Amino acid sequence: MFVAAAAMTFAGCSKEDITENGVPAAGTKVTHSFVAEFATSRTALNDAMTRMVWSEGDQLGIYTDVETDLNVASSVYAEGDGKFTADIDAAATKVYAYYPYYEGQGSRKHTEVSLYIQDAQNQTVAGELNGNMVGMYASASIVPGQNTVLTFDPIASIIAFNIYDADNSGEAVKSVTFSPAGGEKLNGQHIYDLEAGTTQSTGTKTSVTVTLDTPYVVPAEKPADKSGYIYLAVSPKNYSGGTFTVVTDKNTYTFETTKALDLTNVYAPLTIPMNLAAGTTAEDYSGTYVVLAKENSTYFALASTNNNNSTRLDAVSFEYNGSDPSVTVTEPELLWTVTKNGNVYTFSNNGKYLSYSGSSNTAKIDDTPYNLFILKDATNGTYNIKSEVDPERILAKYNEQNKYFAFYTTGGNNDLYLVPADYKNLPIIDLSTTSVILDYNDESEHEITATVTDATSVVASAYATEDGSVECDWLSASYENGIISYSASVNNTDMARTAYIIVTATNANGTRTEIITVVQNIQAQGTEVTFNYGVLYSSVTTKQTVTEDTVDGVTAKYVKISGSNSPQYYNNGKNLRIYNESTMTISAPAGSSIIKIEFTASTWTADKGTVTVDVGTLTSKTWTGESESVVFTFTASNRIESFVVTYR
Repeated sequence: MFVAAAAMTFAGCSKEDITENGVPAAGTKVTHSFVAEFATSRTALNDAMTRMVWSEGDQLGIYTDVETDLNVASSVYAEGDGKFTADIDAAATKVYAYYPYYEGQGSRKHTEVSLYIQDAQNQTVAGELNGNMVGMYASASIVPGQNTVLTFDPIASIIAFNIYDADNSGEAVKSVTFSPAGGEKLNGQHIYDLEAGTTQSTGTKTSVTVTLDTPYVVPAEKPADKSGYIYLAVSPKNYSGGTFTVVTDKNTYTFETTKALDLTNVYAPLTIPMNLAAGTTAEDYSGTYVVLAKENSTYFALASTNNNNSTRLDAVSFEYNGSDPSVTVTEPELLWTVTKNGNVYTFSNNGKYLSYSGSSNTAKIDDTPYNLFILKDATNGTYNIKSEVDPERILAKYNEQNKYFAFYTTGGNNDLYLVPADYKNLPIIDLSTTSVILDYNDESEHEITATVTDATSVVASAYATEDGSVECDWLSASYENGIISYSASVNNTDMARTAYIIVTATNANGTRTEIITVVQNIQAQGTEVTFNYGVLYSSVTTKQTVTEDTVDGVTAKYVKISGSNSPQYYNNGKNLRIYNESTMTISAPAGSSIIKIEFTASTWTADKGTVTVDVGTLTSKTWTGESESVVFTFTASNRIESFVVTYR
């Protein structure tokens, strides 16, 4: 639907008889004709027109009082045709219609139809309202054998801007934005009851923009007709004044009013004349800035990097007190040069430009300049940064958990701060690696390449803490001629340990540090093998002399030296009884060394000195050391249920 400089005082359409051969039974679909008109009390928008007209391609959404007629699409309007048609149930007696047709309504009932007043509207040329921007609804009774007349009511009120320029500077208007002073909701989704003609909401957004496909070259004198009108659809309500922002091909102008705006009557457009010569020219935001988003008490800066998300730009924590008029930036990726180009701007960093990729919620850095609008909220000192090509896309940091910026249509924190900034050139440290892992016994000296620029001094030291408050007692580090040297002592502890090499470079502007994390592993724990005598001799019902057992390559040999009894397995107790003047030799697989043996024994006399070893250390029931084999000599009786051998 369009209004070719439209009218809202309409002539009525008479019903026309249609020929039907018979009335089909309920459940049968019939093609019914509808004459779609517009409510007759609306004020004319254009003196040249006597009624609003349908445009080729327009389509209605149809419901009836038969439940199966659910969001039926009407025929597509063709030029010169006076009617729409739709296939509806023959038993229908009531019809409910809305415009424009939206297939996505799906299974919604006629009492909950989504109608939208967009926050980003478009107009092809000045003087022609884009009817798609104005949702409408209607209902009527169906009379068999006659066309059904649908009289539509709009859901939106219209502001008509009549813009001229007394200075006759030849500027062309590209867009107009309205932001209510009281933060009133003026557009968004409305859920309509087509039967009752009521809505559950009056909008969700607090600003609305109309963009002209063909910019309107404004005349020097206010036009007497409506051929240059620029239309904006808003929720019907009272607004407590507000700000109108007019963007031309040369400038951005603001007009502020404290006068209440009565837009409650959807049939009475509000005409607002605007003389660009009387408008306030927008500030020139050219300069160098850090772009910040505030979440709670934390600020995040827009970076030109994408380490946190491959299709979005990083949000980096930034220290700012919220009041300083300018800041110093030491990270070059946070510094943005803003350049004015007519009424739009580019944001550049190191020769590359902040851009919207044109797909989903993304942001990128590109070689090609990309135009952006900057809209200031004078009340709280924040700015919206919008794409010129796609004004619905506003730069925002999505939430505190997601550390990135992108261009969004909804959601996110898009009230940003532009804080003037200067760059302090600190030294740059480029390390060949920032993390290393050492073996437990690695005492050799290692090197890391460090490329340091713009530094007058460079120091590298090892610390036990990442903040450099405690020196490290097992790692040492130094720097000389682009090389960081470091070495560690043997790790004899039972835990891996971590130290930090802090590289500090200094120049006249300050200091920059980089950290290398060093982890040293513990000695390998080896392979564990368990000898459980109850399992090894599960088939023995009384007792059995034992001489040798082998489990997973580990061997235990039992020998009577000069005592009275040989080593025996007893089922009663499920243990090995090894007597006075006997030995047990435990050997690792070939090429391996035993590092630990732990015994479980109901009788164990090592603490009395009657169990001794030929190598390593025996403490209570645990032997430690490193040997291919260990000989235990017994000078008293012991009863052993099991033991665990660890070797490597």
